Amino acid sequence: MNGVGGGVGTAVAQIARDRGLVVVGTGSTVKRDLATRAGATFVDYTAGDVVDRLLVLAPGGFDAVVDTVGGDSLRSVAPLAAKPDAVVSVGDLSVPELGGVFVRRRLDRSGLGRVAELMVTGRLDPYITATYPLARAREALALVESRHASGKLVIDMSL
Repeated sequence: MNGVGGGVGTAVAQIARDRGLVVVGTGSTVKRDLATRAGATFVDYTAGDVVDRLLVLAPGGFDAVVDTVGGDSLRSVAPLAAKPDAVVSVGDLSVPELGGVFVRRRLDRSGLGRVAELMVTGRLDPYITATYPLARAREALALVESRHASGKLVIDMSL
């Protein structure tokens, strides 16, 4: 089995799938459709011991673990990686304590250009699930910060 993603990062799953990797993603039930649309086998972490359920899919563990959530979620799945340095997190600065690597998201022009190219070629779907008018931007941002948004939210800046 190639890799497990904690907190179903759909972009990570799509990019991994595009490169021929098998992806297992964890998340709550509301994230099931997003995970499967991204090409991941879905494991609901609210339906029992997630580690036991992951080991059913990959008894020998995973080549890599990519975490987008951090905290207890990261600590529970990190031991499933073949090697500690195969644990990558974009959600928890403490991942080096587990032997893993923290990756900073690059939101610069070059990174955004690469993402745009993947979207234009159809290799990456942003899964836009809601559009908010600028007057409701605070509501949209609160939903994103709560980590309960499904897919991407767009703030319409037109007046």
